[in-house]
Amino acid sequence: MILALLWLWRDWRGGELRLLALAVVVAVAAVTSVSWLAERVGAATEARAADLLAADRAVERPEPIPGGWVRRARSEHGLATARTAEFPSVVVAGERTQLVSVKAVTPGYPLRGELRVSDGLDGAERATTETPAPGSVWVAPRLLRLLGLSVGDRLALGQGEFRIAGVITLEPDRGSFFNSLAPRVLIPYADLEGTGLIGPGSRVRYKLLVAGDRAAATAFTDALAAEQGNAVEIETPEDQGRGVGEVVDRARRFLGLGALLTVVVAGVAVLLTVRHYAERQVLAVAVMRAVGARRRRLTALFVARLFWLALFAGAVGAALGFVVHAGMLALVADLIGRDIPPPGWRPLAVGWLTAAAALFGFALPTLLRLRDVPPMRVLRREAAAGLLRAGVPVAVAAVVVFALMGWQAGDWRLAAYVVAALAATVALLAVAARASIAGVRALVRRRGGRLLWLSGFTRRPWTAVVQIVGVGTGLMALFLLAVVRNDLLDAWRDRIPDDAANQFLINIQADERAGVRERLAQAGIDAGFAPMVRGRLVALNGDPVAEAADEPADDDVGRRRGRREFNLTWSAEPQQGNEVVAGEWWGATGDAGELSVETGFAERYGIALGDRLTFDIAGRQVSARVTNLREVDWESFRVNFFVVASPGTLDGLPATWLTSFHLPDTREGVIVDIIRDYPSVTAIDVTTILRTVRSIMDQGSSVVELMSLLTLAAGVLVLLAALQITGEQRRFEGALLRALGASGRRVRRLARYEFWLLGTVAGLIAGGVATGAGVFVAEGLFGLTYPFRPVTLLAGAAVGAVTVWGAGGLAARRYERSSPMRLLREGAD
Repeated sequence: MILALLWLWRDWRGGELRLLALAVVVAVAAVTSVSWLAERVGAATEARAADLLAADRAVERPEPIPGGWVRRARSEHGLATARTAEFPSVVVAGERTQLVSVKAVTPGYPLRGELRVSDGLDGAERATTETPAPGSVWVAPRLLRLLGLSVGDRLALGQGEFRIAGVITLEPDRGSFFNSLAPRVLIPYADLEGTGLIGPGSRVRYKLLVAGDRAAATAFTDALAAEQGNAVEIETPEDQGRGVGEVVDRARRFLGLGALLTVVVAGVAVLLTVRHYAERQVLAVAVMRAVGARRRRLTALFVARLFWLALFAGAVGAALGFVVHAGMLALVADLIGRDIPPPGWRPLAVGWLTAAAALFGFALPTLLRLRDVPPMRVLRREAAAGLLRAGVPVAVAAVVVFALMGWQAGDWRLAAYVVAALAATVALLAVAARASIAGVRALVRRRGGRLLWLSGFTRRPWTAVVQIVGVGTGLMALFLLAVVRNDLLDAWRDRIPDDAANQFLINIQADERAGVRERLAQAGIDAGFAPMVRGRLVALNGDPVAEAADEPADDDVGRRRGRREFNLTWSAEPQQGNEVVAGEWWGATGDAGELSVETGFAERYGIALGDRLTFDIAGRQVSARVTNLREVDWESFRVNFFVVASPGTLDGLPATWLTSFHLPDTREGVIVDIIRDYPSVTAIDVTTILRTVRSIMDQGSSVVELMSLLTLAAGVLVLLAALQITGEQRRFEGALLRALGASGRRVRRLARYEFWLLGTVAGLIAGGVATGAGVFVAEGLFGLTYPFRPVTLLAGAAVGAVTVWGAGGLAARRYERSSPMRLLREGAD
């Protein structure tokens, strides 16, 4: 190990290991930065999801929570508990009434998250661990504005009269998409019975909240679910905030794509660099073979050197990755909204494993070929000719690349797309390189010395192919992040336009629809209305839904499906953003008894065309046949439904109407006017959620841009490594041309012409492949429409030519300054 370390230090001082080490550092930095970011943001997001539930787990049922359950959770499982009861009602203040959402809570609420209140509409908010005192309530600010009340005033709720003691500014378990229906009134649980509002048939959601050890909370709720079956519903943090979660997941995939590209490009740099490094080691290994070194000894030396290199490069890369992740974290800190947990040690281990995988997967197969260097190589240079040609090392590297990408992304489909793009790039670049070389060779034969600047391609065709493939791969990754990334992000942002619906009105009665429509029209808002009924899926083809679902009936998800109610509607035409992908729409003259089902809903329940679904709607069972399946754009912020019925199917059932529209900030008063005149109507404002989604997009874009800097660094390393391959040949050719009388300026001009051609070919193909990869990534992974831009091809050729011409000229300058005396000395040797 010590000998290997000394040998490694000698190679580092000689400059032979620097590009190889830098490539590993960049790969490790990309992996560790994403790992640290994912670990810390994931932990914070998980905690925030628990905040949205106000507990680690919740048990919901339509009947009061038995006291035995509370005692069991505390004594047997060591959990903290709180109870809530939530139901709609009407408060009275003088002659005015208002529909509200009442929540009764016990002391200790919330178990997770933060409840914040203030002493008035303009008062300073504060966090509190208390609940309203007996005989008092806390209310939402909107209720005070609607009724013209202030803190200290009194209002009637059922048979009870309460004093308004505070204003709720933040309620943790009221932050998801459509939970915020009517203004909140928070009352003590002990005062619930005195209101006289709870009786047989009352629609109340009783919840038992538990918090503590996560395993204990899970065990307790799972045991209850097994005992009670469909009588209870278990809620988990993962059930909260799914709409925003989809956007966060998309941002994560963009970031994962950047990290994968960085790993791939850095891997290409390692492959190109290790070949040059191995060529420089041939003579030293031949000397060792000549003095009796055995293959086993050489293998141990190579493995030990790579071990030390992985250790040092992994440490430096992890340190760089920590700095990069800190920058990324600063960009998304506003989205997390809570204390971020400290960094863990696992990403550091991941970084070292990445360094080891990169070196032992990419470099070791090439270095092990040096064991076959004949001792005669000390005397005859041609004795080891062809020893390092590609073959098994490339195949091993390809497997390692795919494994690294799949492991890092946790998404084998994404890894497969990137590998396919990389394979297509390599194949096209190789074909284009061979075709270019053949064309250049034909021109040189015809024109002779007048095309001397092209002769480099014909003298070293294999290295020209390797250079074009290496440079083109790096450029493809850069184009994919620099150009295609912007197009993908623009297409992503276009999914939520500036005029996306930010207001929903629900619970509109049939006789109120015309009046609400007129009020909106007077404000310049053209809104469409949709009918809605609530129903529970109870049977599929005559079988109970728990037996028809794709999970077993005793599975938690399967149980919840059998209890959950869904919103159903009817329509003569498909809604905007809905696309029929199987079957046919019934049209304006369709028959009653037909259903259109959203594809995800159908997949979860195992529903196919022709199946008959039975819903329980207000105590009446309605059956209809599935005649088509739809894909729904759930991110459009429009009114959408899992199940749509043909006109006439739901006739005679109690229905309300709802609408969505974009409300400018200057017209907020129209909502207050509508609610005041139509008390049963409930307004849902999703402006904050839209801002959050757009903020995720913008800040996610900034994070990807930071990741692209690592990819840029990896691309530069690929370029330098590709040019390094022909370094010694260029040094020899430069000395030979100088010996024949060529000026230094002439030598540099010939090299730059060659770089110009190499960059143009590599950039043109890389631009085309990056555009094609953008189409596949956008449509296959993100469900986006990617705009094909032919200008990317021209931009690729131009950028490739300029980049390689400039960087290649600088890198090759030291080779072009070789003295003719060097040629004479080597000839003498």
